[in-house]
Amino acid sequence: MENNFFREYARRGFLRDLLYNNITSVKEIWELQKKLNIDIQPNTVMAVTVDNYHSQTRNKSEIQRQNLRLAVLKCIEEASAKFDAMAINMEEDLYAVLFYMESSEIEPVEKAVSIGKYLQEYVETKTGVSVTVGIGRRYKDILDLHLSYKDALLACHHKFFIGKSQVIHIENIVPFSEGLELFSIEVESQLSVKILSCDKEGAFQILDELLEDIIEHKFVNPIIMKARLIEIITTIVKVGLEAGAEQEKLGILSGRFVQEVLRSDTILDLRNQMREVISGVIEEISQGRRHMNLQVFEEAIEYINDNFDKDITLEDVSGYVHISPYHFSHELKKFTGMNFIEYLTKTRIKEAKKLLLTTDLSIGEISNQVGYDDPSYFGRVFKSMEGMPPSKFKVSKKIHM
Repeated sequence: MENNFFREYARRGFLRDLLYNNITSVKEIWELQKKLNIDIQPNTVMAVTVDNYHSQTRNKSEIQRQNLRLAVLKCIEEASAKFDAMAINMEEDLYAVLFYMESSEIEPVEKAVSIGKYLQEYVETKTGVSVTVGIGRRYKDILDLHLSYKDALLACHHKFFIGKSQVIHIENIVPFSEGLELFSIEVESQLSVKILSCDKEGAFQILDELLEDIIEHKFVNPIIMKARLIEIITTIVKVGLEAGAEQEKLGILSGRFVQEVLRSDTILDLRNQMREVISGVIEEISQGRRHMNLQVFEEAIEYINDNFDKDITLEDVSGYVHISPYHFSHELKKFTGMNFIEYLTKTRIKEAKKLLLTTDLSIGEISNQVGYDDPSYFGRVFKSMEGMPPSKFKVSKKIHM
């Protein structure tokens, strides 16, 4: 039993070494095959990836993730046994299948695809897990088997545009372009402007137009595309910081979404992740501005409370807090429910009522102390606010008290 365990462990190590090109001697390969009782001489490799593995397992425990991986591996091994292939787990969501294709096959690509479809359907039926199969070229020399594995991985990457649950042969795809002309600095600047102005829909539109162009071309390398989008994430996070968003929150946000972008299986997944990044940064900018507005208007109100007895204007207060008069007036209305004149008047009349009740100052003196040079005008304003002139207010309240 123990010998079987070690033999299986050694067999997996040998297969991985073949695929990683860690063995460079045919003689060494033959000797290891003999020791490990491997009769198959593989010349073709399939790569099997679990679709959306990271999003599926994000909230699962390590035991649950391990059970999923083992279930998929078991099914791949069972299906592989039907055509004398060998299966091996390579990464969390990645498996390799090594098999032999007859050189006499008239249509080797079609034959390999039919094997891949059988394996894919078997796994999906047994586990309910969506998988994509990439198939590499057939190579005569076993030392070139790692090239077939690279082919298979590259074929899998094409599900980014084709979609999930696919069987893709390297011979049936157009090579990826390495160019990124679509990701221009101008587009990045336009996106930054929309985010800075908290125009979420406008930012989404720019993103969608960018990705629609990519979908139309279809052959931009997803790895390079993701790297460029991560640069754009970095840019919009900087925009958020400059706009007053909280640094720690943006750091956590960008770190999480960089990982999600890298793990996006398809361009649709990538679009959704980029939308979440944009939404998150805009929300942090909005919260930062709300916090800044609170501070600004607290300072503005304190300034009004300290200077209401002077002939202050909207321009005086907005200048004090470094905001345009129009913006200050608009935001003050939202902050207090009153425009500038209403708030100033309310503050002055509140102080006048206190002086009327607690001092023996004349109406003229009180008028002057609360910022009105004309006692008659003060009287009219007071009456409109309180329903009676200041003199009557003073008498009636004192009697009541």
